Amino acid sequence: MNQQQYEDPQNEYIHVKEEEAPRRHGYWHKVGGGSLFISILVHGILVVVALLIIWQTGGPKEEPPPEFLPGGGGGGGGGEKLALKKQKSVTHAQPRTKLASLSQSTFTLPNVSNMANMPSLTSVQIGGGGLGTGVGSGRGSGRGNGVGSGIGNGWGPGAGNGFISIPKLMRSRCSPQERSVKMKENGGNDNCEKSVVKGLDWLKANQNPDGSWGKSHVGAMTGLALLAYLGHCETPESLKYGETVLKGLTYLIELGNKNQAPFDGIYSTKPAEPSSTYEHGIAAYAMGEMYSFSKLGAKAIPGLRESFERGAGIIIEKQNKAGSWGYKGGIGYDPYGGNDLSVTGWQFQALKAAKHTNLKIPGLPQAIKKVEEYLESTQTPDGGFGNASRDTHYNQWNLTGAALLGLQTLGVGNTGKINKGIRWLVDETKKEPLDWNADCHLYTWYYNTQALFQKGGEPWDVWNDQFQKLLLENQNEDGSWKVEGVGHVGSAGSGAAGGDANIYRTCLCTLMLEVYYRYLKVGDRGTDAATSNLLPVNK
Repeated sequence: MNQQQYEDPQNEYIHVKEEEAPRRHGYWHKVGGGSLFISILVHGILVVVALLIIWQTGGPKEEPPPEFLPGGGGGGGGGEKLALKKQKSVTHAQPRTKLASLSQSTFTLPNVSNMANMPSLTSVQIGGGGLGTGVGSGRGSGRGNGVGSGIGNGWGPGAGNGFISIPKLMRSRCSPQERSVKMKENGGNDNCEKSVVKGLDWLKANQNPDGSWGKSHVGAMTGLALLAYLGHCETPESLKYGETVLKGLTYLIELGNKNQAPFDGIYSTKPAEPSSTYEHGIAAYAMGEMYSFSKLGAKAIPGLRESFERGAGIIIEKQNKAGSWGYKGGIGYDPYGGNDLSVTGWQFQALKAAKHTNLKIPGLPQAIKKVEEYLESTQTPDGGFGNASRDTHYNQWNLTGAALLGLQTLGVGNTGKINKGIRWLVDETKKEPLDWNADCHLYTWYYNTQALFQKGGEPWDVWNDQFQKLLLENQNEDGSWKVEGVGHVGSAGSGAAGGDANIYRTCLCTLMLEVYYRYLKVGDRGTDAATSNLLPVNK
């Protein structure tokens, strides 16, 4: 994208050429026509200048409404107008700046320093319904040719419709007040939120200079880190983490653009290796959520939509006939190979993110239907999902949570299969309580945490009472987490070797502690417009 040049309206000026006085003669001179004409001309110019100033400063000019309505300024009745006014004031406060590239690339992103100055989305109260009031004061002065300045401030408590562009299931994460409510409702506490912030701070401190995270599998690690930030509603316009998020996002867009056919669009530095399938699924998942949240911002992010649509398209194209995904050395994704429940977990999460963007991505409804059918086919007579032998890879002790999460969140789901799987998982947790120092599989815990949270009730209480305590107890002071047990963090093909384990561990633990508000439970979501483009799933 070519850089656009903006002109500062304050540098515009009007040349008023001093004209020679007309000859005063005849009747015109006798009635004072010369002075009358000059007076009218001067007053006319002043009126034009005043109108120009009013027009440039936003006076009665009509502007298109923003894509979202922050609820912090009020809600119900006149709350939406107040919210619109607040958003306009934020937009006008930003100086027009040239677009600056963060790296040698074919596209540019808004200057990071200016985006970081935007108010944090998490500082805006959102909610539903209710009346809100606001008060404010301001003063201004002007003299001479009408140019003046003014300062003011205002505050308004209340609740409105929130960010109407965000899918309903994601909105709880974008308000400190709502996060606190959901945390308490779902069995969390203030220490969980403090732990999340410490984790995000550590990730910020350990970001690579080019915007990525990790060493060996930077596509996956960067995607996971961005998911952790998005789980707390941190976007490129957040005050504290905006620059960090923007740099990570830029890196992934660049990474997809650098790979050439047949790997163009793959989010991996090693697109021909089997691990690239994990990397691409994780990164595409993050890019999909990023697109949903980018609609909140005052500035578009060049290349984001195109990169995500291409990334999601690759996942849909590479799905095999069974509805799963596989891989092979030398080609990465192998649509003609075997099935892999583990790698499928990351692909369906990317498709879930695609569903909630409301983008019309070709083949998406059919791909979701196929993966649901595949997940159902992996259930064992015991009720778990995956191989029934614990001595084999992809067994039900490692992957039941992954399959359950897909069936719970992709579509309507088979209630009988889901409940059977939940019972098996809870029984196993009771028989073998979680232990950080022995047989700790954080990859498995990541999926189990989400699946049991979605179920709620007694199954969630059993899990929450164990995992929460262990995560809080084993976080280091710097925000990272201690090495778990015998080091199973990368046991399920996550590619956590080569210096990536600390990043991976911190991302998974942070995401688990965000579970209390990251998504609404399925039963609380009601009808979400984002699911309207899905085909019905026959059971």
